Amino acid sequence: MAFAVLAVVVAFLGGSSRPDINSLLILRPVCVLCIVAMLLKSRVEWNSVKPLPLLLALFAATIALQLIPLPPSLWYGLRGRESYDTVAKLLGGTDLWHPLALSPDRAWNSLVSLLVPLGVMIGFGTLTDRQRRLLLLPVLGIVAVSMVLGVMQVAGGETSPLYWYRVSGRGQLIGLLANRNHQGALMAIALPLLRAWTLSPTSRKQTARARNIIGLAVAAVIILFVLVLGSRAGLVLVLLGLITAFLVEPSTGASRLSARQRWLMAGGLVIGVSVLLAVALTADRAVAIGRFVDNDLGTEGRLAALPTLLHIIAQTLPFGTGFGSFVAVYASYEPDALLKTSYFNNAHNDLIELAITGGVPALLVLAGFVVWWIRASWQSIVMPPASPWRALQRASAFAILILLLASLTDYPLRTPLLGAVFTILCCWLAHIPTTGTHHEND
Repeated sequence: MAFAVLAVVVAFLGGSSRPDINSLLILRPVCVLCIVAMLLKSRVEWNSVKPLPLLLALFAATIALQLIPLPPSLWYGLRGRESYDTVAKLLGGTDLWHPLALSPDRAWNSLVSLLVPLGVMIGFGTLTDRQRRLLLLPVLGIVAVSMVLGVMQVAGGETSPLYWYRVSGRGQLIGLLANRNHQGALMAIALPLLRAWTLSPTSRKQTARARNIIGLAVAAVIILFVLVLGSRAGLVLVLLGLITAFLVEPSTGASRLSARQRWLMAGGLVIGVSVLLAVALTADRAVAIGRFVDNDLGTEGRLAALPTLLHIIAQTLPFGTGFGSFVAVYASYEPDALLKTSYFNNAHNDLIELAITGGVPALLVLAGFVVWWIRASWQSIVMPPASPWRALQRASAFAILILLLASLTDYPLRTPLLGAVFTILCCWLAHIPTTGTHHEND
């Protein structure tokens, strides 16, 4: 029950990455209460998701170390502190101790934000194998709720009260999130997960056939939804999601179909997607394609800022500027040619921002995660075909890849909602089932 409460609160209050949203005043205390309740009432099987707790602990340590005050002789000798050294001398504060993080309050916020993935890991560790696999249903349910909410938001106009984040994409199908790129990433990971759902163990052929039909219909709706959503990154990710959905289990059921039936099915899918695309284009609602065609990438602010971002990395490695310090640090390096009335809230590339704020220690933790993900993904490929976890773990591996790629053009994993979903995906991929390789019928 505590895990369920945590999931609901994160889904409805964790759609924004901003540290100043009011919903965090509810989300984080509830998260703490749920964690305490789960630890008091349940036995957590940490081994079921190893090495994820270790990786999370190492990542937390990289943030915590940045909050330890350093003596002036050490602090002012760090790279990237020259301008601050000058200011401190003018103000007569060169004898004060400072933490490595240039924005300590934001670094504390980054550390506290890890409560959500910690709570998800604890919750996952308290469940049975069957309950862990059945988490797929609420995850897909969150996708469905976000789509329906997005339609209701657009129907209510830009002033709709269903846009409950002050800074959000008003007039867009953002659903539970505050950013259409993040909504697009959520839609994309749903496709391989839908494929895993259609392959869930069942003893009834009618049930399997019904799942395939429902899965295809929902996939078609997701494609149309993303076309209208207007996220270029989301459109690319959804196309990747379609490919990975096929790769989850490309041969399942094929042996039971004749060559003619397989060609008819493939042709039907192509025609169906083409019809949806034609309708969207005719109705002038294929916003994502329109943004691809009309936008001049040369004027894209994210690309224009790239040289500055790389310069900041070169100036601040190996220790970085501290988690949460990006806005202030970028403003001190921002060239006059890029000044505008709005501010650059993130690097829109989490690999670059991680290098700037976390430095080499954070990059080493990321490298450790990537190595684990590659190994675990390979293990999901060679897993015995009879295992009920085979499709789910493959789908999780592909969904993790989609979110990692999405993080190269945006910052989806900074939102509590997508961070929680990402954690569940990692737990699925890391889990070693104890139920053997026999089929479990749901």
